[in-house]
Amino acid sequence: MRRSSHVILSHDVTEFFRTEVVDVAADLGVQLDETTEFYLVNLLCDYTRAGVGPTPGDEPLALLYARAREAALGERVRQLKDLGDVSLYIAGFFAEFTERSLVDPSYYIAMGGTAYSDLSGLLRMQRQGELLAKLYVDLARRFSALVGLLNEIADRSRDAGDGDREVVQLYERWVRTRSERVRRQLVEKGVVLPNDDDCE
Repeated sequence: MRRSSHVILSHDVTEFFRTEVVDVAADLGVQLDETTEFYLVNLLCDYTRAGVGPTPGDEPLALLYARAREAALGERVRQLKDLGDVSLYIAGFFAEFTERSLVDPSYYIAMGGTAYSDLSGLLRMQRQGELLAKLYVDLARRFSALVGLLNEIADRSRDAGDGDREVVQLYERWVRTRSERVRRQLVEKGVVLPNDDDCE
């Protein structure tokens, strides 16, 4: 059952995203184990903080993937994780953008799924890497379903009433820019913004 969408910008961003992920997964019938749920919540939290991970749209995904394949092992692990994460985030939250771009959403799904799959293979060979390898196998295999879950979270934000939509748009702009002017506008509308360390 689809619940009505309201803007809820919690001071505890982690709890806000956990509630969204759990509610939407239940509504869509997507089964998430605790590790995958934890990963998604933290990914969403990370993208509310300036300077965390690659910025969506900075570089073509194929270039990121090529660079990761040539990197030393430790750096390759980080770059593949970043590629999977940014692909999931873009395909999940910017579906309209991907549908209008030169490459369609299936490109982001293929690149992200491949990055997570490669990452699971690398981690499986590492000492005590089995647990993380299992997580990334799950993320790779279910990448498309997870994109759908994030699409629904994004849609619920967009489907808010006109006043709420304006607040959501302002908040998204503040997340991208950390503009003091946008912060003041949000505070004037009664929004309590998280500190950057709320997702740590």
